[in-house]
Amino acid sequence: MKKRSSTLVLSTSTKNYIISLFAIIIIIISAIAIFVTYLSSYVKDIKQEKIALENQIKQKEEFYEALEDKIEDVKYLLGMDAQEEFSQNISAMLNSITPTQKRIILNSIPNGYPSFARKITSGFGNRFHPIYKRVKFHHGIDFGGKVGTPIMATAEGIVEFAGYDKGYGYLVVIDHNFGFKTAYGHMLKNLKVKEGDFVKKGEVIGFLGNSGISTGPHLHYEVKFIRRVLDPKNFINWSILNFDEIFYKEKRVAWNSLTKAIMNQYDKLNQLSLK
Repeated sequence: MKKRSSTLVLSTSTKNYIISLFAIIIIIISAIAIFVTYLSSYVKDIKQEKIALENQIKQKEEFYEALEDKIEDVKYLLGMDAQEEFSQNISAMLNSITPTQKRIILNSIPNGYPSFARKITSGFGNRFHPIYKRVKFHHGIDFGGKVGTPIMATAEGIVEFAGYDKGYGYLVVIDHNFGFKTAYGHMLKNLKVKEGDFVKKGEVIGFLGNSGISTGPHLHYEVKFIRRVLDPKNFINWSILNFDEIFYKEKRVAWNSLTKAIMNQYDKLNQLSLK
């Protein structure tokens, strides 16, 4: 009888030990769960703060870009007295250009449509962004179209970038002559060019897609002159038939000196070829 009593006491003690051990484990697990929850919340707050800071930086960048544009406009308005002289110089310069020389200029400077997709879904300038849900400056023109529509270079040049960009998706940037650049965004992955390639005007560089930050299939097209974004509309409507118009519409380009530089370069090349 004494043996049984001893065994019973030992069993009760073991049970109490196990219960205590489980209680401690539960407390530890609960503490870990609380800590993990707190840590997750803390990380989430940090991520939200990071996103907020990135948005603030973007807004500041857009503000300063818009401010630079306004400063340029003010400079232009302050120089109105010189506009008559500017017009006279441009007229004289245009009268001296031959049809052959006009074609040379059109081959060197972006002009015409970059794709057979010609439906403009978003223009150049301030707009309400469909994804960010706030007003943002749109640096180019969007052309809506079918996925796979060919995209062409609008002037000859060297491919500066061909790859993936977080915002633009699959992007090609072409460095043209005399300070001009064009950018073609949201294309399909199978780009037809790579960095360093020389491309001719009209050469296919990729295909219309829906990559990057995009709400639907389209081509985002930009034209820049010495880091300054220009309205691509003036350039897509430019051709041999209305050659003179852009020189009066796009006043943010020093056409007089630029055109002389173009013609001087090609004259030198012609002289060398004749030797």
